[in-house]
Amino acid sequence: MTVSPIQGPKIRNKGFIRAQIAQNIVAIPASIASVGILGAMRKVSNLSKEESAVLTHAARKGLRDTGLFEKGIKVHKINELPLKSIIEQPYNLIQFLMGKVGKKDKQAVNAIGQEVKEGRLFKILTKNMSPEMKDSVLEYGAKGNSLMFKLGLNACYLPKANKIITPDKSLQTIVFHEMGHALNNNGGIILKSLQKMRSASAIIPSIVLLTSLLNKRKTTEETKQNDSAIQKGADFVKRNAGKLTALSFVPMVLEEGLASLRGQGVAKKLVQDGALTKDLLKKIKLTNLGGFSSYVIAAVVAALSAKFAIQVKDKIQEKYEANKIAKFEAKNNKQ
Repeated sequence: MTVSPIQGPKIRNKGFIRAQIAQNIVAIPASIASVGILGAMRKVSNLSKEESAVLTHAARKGLRDTGLFEKGIKVHKINELPLKSIIEQPYNLIQFLMGKVGKKDKQAVNAIGQEVKEGRLFKILTKNMSPEMKDSVLEYGAKGNSLMFKLGLNACYLPKANKIITPDKSLQTIVFHEMGHALNNNGGIILKSLQKMRSASAIIPSIVLLTSLLNKRKTTEETKQNDSAIQKGADFVKRNAGKLTALSFVPMVLEEGLASLRGQGVAKKLVQDGALTKDLLKKIKLTNLGGFSSYVIAAVVAALSAKFAIQVKDKIQEKYEANKIAKFEAKNNKQ
């Protein structure tokens, strides 16, 4: 009669939720920094009526000089609602979301609606809807996506609609950066590919972190020769989580930097032509620098917070395993 060897205790995965909480806590300073940078960008780009008129004229000339205008690209400004006015008269925002869109906002909202309509999420959600229901979802989707511009919190280039959207007060000087995005999107295959790869920064960090936190094996443990390919892959991801997360941001950071440089190049030529002032060029550069720095900070913090979350998870796992083994050995020694 053979006696089977005593198997060890069943080890579960521990620390998954607490590690995610730790990651979010580490990311808080970056969020605060981003708000500060956005505030500084809004302050720099707060232009007088005269400056706004000069910038608008220069942006139109820039679109023509670069050939972007011939490709259908225009700048649509949306009527900004300052936070103070929303607090004092919230009806203004409700009217925008629920009522008819004003003449000044219509072109911008239509462009955003076109971008929403061409998006994969909209197509999936409305696949089995009636045409009337699709139109309703599209209308509210366009208005909802317009909010960040309506509140003066962002400007953007819409690659599917091929349009540039900016608030009419804040962040006006970022228009040349968005022009740079348009140049990238309408450029060669490398630049187009780089812009499409930006989505990696939104997907890969989550996959890396999820893979790492679901892996019970700690980063200090060695991969065994008889491990499955999946386990070996999970170990590699976990040990290199910070690097992989940082690398996933490279396409986005690089494309953002190129957009700023190309947009500033257009602005510099306009200064030479007398269509743009040196003071406005300085504000354009400062706005671009603020925007670029926020992306760099996001990349660095994402990498560091991933590493920290894994360290927290491994410590919890290690303590749990030590207690589990100690209890198991004590129980077997009594027997």
